[in-house]
Amino acid sequence: MTFIIEATRDDHRTADIRSSVIDAVILARKLAADGFAVSISTPAGRQYGADQFKLLLTRESLSSQGAGEAE
Repeated sequence: MTFIIEATRDDHRTADIRSSVIDAVILARKLAADGFAVSISTPAGRQYGADQFKLLLTRESLSSQGAGEAE
């Protein structure tokens, strides 16, 4: 599974890819703490802003991602 982390600050833009939602949220939170506006795109195409990162870490979200990896 691929999660895309996009961050912008002033004229600087970065995009990173992580295969784990936990790794994606860790990186996104670090970037947000550094003053970047950050979003995470899920494999399903849904975007989550910084105020929604905790939704990516819910039990249902994590278990559904595990099921997707097993397929």
